[in-house]
Amino acid sequence: MTLDQVSENQEVVVKNLLGGFGLRRRLHGLGIYPGERLKVLNSALMRGPILLEVRGVEVAIGRGVAGKVEVELWTGKK
Repeated sequence: MTLDQVSENQEVVVKNLLGGFGLRRRLHGLGIYPGERLKVLNSALMRGPILLEVRGVEVAIGRGVAGKVEVELWTGKK
């Protein structure tokens, strides 16, 4: 699934970044890497940016960008 499909208050692990170099560089600048755990704080259905918690810091990304971040639900196991 992609990050834009995740419900509020769910924790996920980033599996893959589907964009090119520029998109990956932008996401890396926000602390979003494959293997990183994120929490979706606010994801109003089909409206506005998605608010995330990354390493204790709140960041917002647009839905188009979120659609290029493949994730899986965090189960609490490594």
